Amino acid sequence: LSTSVLTYHTGWKTFAVLQGLMATWVGAFGHNWVHQPRYRIWAYFSLDIIGFSSNAWYREHNLQHHMFTNTPWDNHFKGTDPFLVTDPTVERNWIQSRVSPYLHPLILGFGLYGNYLINCVELCRGREVFSLGKLAMPLHMACLISRWGSWGFWLHVISTFVLGNYYFTIALINHNTTNTLDTKARNDSQDWAVAQLRSSADWSVNCSFLSAGRWLWLNFHTVHHVFPLVDFSHHPAIQSILVKTCQEFGIKYECEAFGTLYLQMVRSWAEPMSHMENILVYAGGI
Repeated sequence: LSTSVLTYHTGWKTFAVLQGLMATWVGAFGHNWVHQPRYRIWAYFSLDIIGFSSNAWYREHNLQHHMFTNTPWDNHFKGTDPFLVTDPTVERNWIQSRVSPYLHPLILGFGLYGNYLINCVELCRGREVFSLGKLAMPLHMACLISRWGSWGFWLHVISTFVLGNYYFTIALINHNTTNTLDTKARNDSQDWAVAQLRSSADWSVNCSFLSAGRWLWLNFHTVHHVFPLVDFSHHPAIQSILVKTCQEFGIKYECEAFGTLYLQMVRSWAEPMSHMENILVYAGGI
């Protein structure tokens, strides 16, 4: 809120950038709280006010993405289509293969606007629930424009661009690496938990809770997917138990350097990792 006020009063792009960073961290807490019924109200105050819909997030993220990760039933699997193709089984056209992957900062920078627009369309169709939080983004933009004219519009774009790149880049790395898009390995998973391990990627898992904030606490994403109702403050403690359990049962657990995973993600957008293969929705082929 303080960075929003400073951006409004000064018109400085520096504060717009800071506002984008702060909004991203608020959204990271919202991602944590939307998983916990006890703190559901806080998801409204942390997701809706920055432009997301906590109702849609609960339905699509909790009940689709977490249950059917990296399958055709995962709404995140098509979330960036047709610009960035995440489905490892389909062919990319020339633009999707040679252009879009390398323009992803531009595409992801407008991700929040796209998300908001799609939600508004669904609202008009009667498929989405209205909440007062839907008014936060247009009101914020209107305030900046009323104060600074066209520059106010660009201040809003700057802050949203920062949020889109910061949040979506890290979130997409979690499920778009070489190992997480290995369709054969996922299809051979013995159960749901193993499928989650084979669909998620981690990095910097030895850092503390506070230090993990720079990664929006998504660096412990495998723990989050196996135990989605557990508050993210407990993820560092659970991490060591998860690694030992994987070793005990001979299950591959992916943890690599952030830069390595980032490059794998960009490559996965450019070329299909499991071309023409079938993805089984249920682990073990049930």
